[in-house]
This record gives sequence, structure tokens and C-alpha cells, in this order.
Amino acid sequence: MVTHIIAYEGRLLSLALMQKGYGPEYLPWPNERTRVNGTSQRPPYSLQDFEEWVDRLQKDKGHNEVFAVLVHEGTSENRTYRYIGNVGIHDITWPGAFGETGSILGAPGVHGKGYGTEAKLLIQYHAFNVLGLRKLCSSVKAFNAASLGHLLKCGYRIVGRHKAHDFHEGSFVDVILLECFREDWEPIWDAYTGTKTVPRLSAKQRKRVQKETS
Repeated sequence: MVTHIIAYEGRLLSLALMQKGYGPEYLPWPNERTRVNGTSQRPPYSLQDFEEWVDRLQKDKGHNEVFAVLVHEGTSENRTYRYIGNVGIHDITWPGAFGETGSILGAPGVHGKGYGTEAKLLIQYHAFNVLGLRKLCSSVKAFNAASLGHLLKCGYRIVGRHKAHDFHEGSFVDVILLECFREDWEPIWDAYTGTKTVPRLSAKQRKRVQKETS
């Protein structure tokens, strides 16, 4: 039983300290592959792999910072938390003051509910308001419409494309490149904190996702 250590509270979920105790729940995701399609995770992946990764995170603080994503369950008075994935900032670079964001939501039944979007908003808060970064970068494989959509909702802009760049399921696929400055994110964050609802794709953004991933 993991004692959750909460860092940031959202409406739908919270970000918490990453701990080795989440390992048994994480383990099926990279080994089943379909749970983490579009990421670099692959089988065989062991509990020791997970625990060694958590140990490395402690040593890499300030360079790689990853949080557990915990969805809220039950009522606000009797809230419980369920571990559904991770979100983090990687390769933090100074004096450039930028980093690369990434996330994995591997638990069953969690997609299409706004969890990825809210987790991204919270990690952006950590990046811009706590770490003092000025820019965040990200990338998605060109078939990954869901990930591209939640990045656009959170203020990321498409800035380029690597053609036939990453190997996936026997062939090379394009990778879409994105970046987000504080001024791109801040109005979205203000709207989120004011309404307590996660942003939705505009019609224009939806067409862009369709165009980029078709």
C-alpha cells in the first residue's frame, strides 16, 4: 500500500511524488505495449527496471522531474486516489531554461476524460511557476492524435516535423515537434483555475490535429 504524497491538486486528478510502490501497477503497461503505444517503453520491462528508474529520478532532480498521476475517486469528503500514469519534464537545460515534457497514462479506461490535459497543465505550472523555466518542448509520433490534441489545448504550438524519424511497429514514422512559452500557457491556466474545467479543442485545433495525423 503506497502512502500518496501529493504535490499538486487539480479538479480531476493530482500529481504526487513518484515512488517505487507504484511499480506493480505500472509493470503491465510497457509489457502489454498497447497501453503505452506511441512512447519509447517496450518489453521486457521488470519491477527492477522501474525501481532503478525511480532511484535515478532522485539523483536527476533539477534535470528530470517526474510525478505520479493520481485520479480522484469518491466524494471530495472521502476522496481516494488511483495511480494511472506519470507526467514529467526531462532534459532541463540551463541557462536556456527549457525542458521536454512527456507523459504516460497506461491504466485502463482513463483516456478521453481530460486526465492527460489536466496533468499537462499541472506539470506546466511546476515548470513555469516553480522551476522558472521559460519554454517547454514536446514531440509526438504523427499517428498520436490524442497526445497532439491535449498539447494544443494546453498552449503548445507546432513548430516543425521530423520526417520518417522514429521506428514504430516495423516502419519509420514522422514526429511532430511542439513548444510552449509561459505566455502561451498562462491565459489557459487562468481560465482553468477560474472555471475549474479543463480546456477543450477548438474547431480550428481539431482540424489541425486531423491534418497533422492523417
